[in-house]
Amino acid sequence: MATRKVAVNDKLPSVTKRITQESINDFESCGILDRENIHNSPEIARQRLGTSFPIASGRMSVTYATEVMRRYFGSQVFNHSGSVNLKFLRPVKAGDTITVTGEVSESERVAQGVKYTVNLICQNQNGDQTAVGVGTAVVP
Repeated sequence: MATRKVAVNDKLPSVTKRITQESINDFESCGILDRENIHNSPEIARQRLGTSFPIASGRMSVTYATEVMRRYFGSQVFNHSGSVNLKFLRPVKAGDTITVTGEVSESERVAQGVKYTVNLICQNQNGDQTAVGVGTAVVP
């Protein structure tokens, strides 16, 4: 259960992650490292995406946004009722530092408690938004 009172306009504590090729490889180690792809090959990234560098999986940003939500609402709440949905705006690459912030935008009474919606923003070290979206959690 959340240990704090949640209110619209609350700002969630941010999470900042430094992206390295090693962290991208570790994240993708679930099986796609057995072949070259846009996450580990500059040449394939150039051919398929037009970039000069491999890109981090969007799932990495989802993981960081999930961490923001879980830290704020608590794992007991978020793991049972939470969600994160992001729209990816620009590639994330090795050398980037991504900061995820969130702000509670609405609350709605539901059968299981109160459903909170959080606007989430992922930004790189230059202040460019790399992803935006929403997270939700139902607090009993």
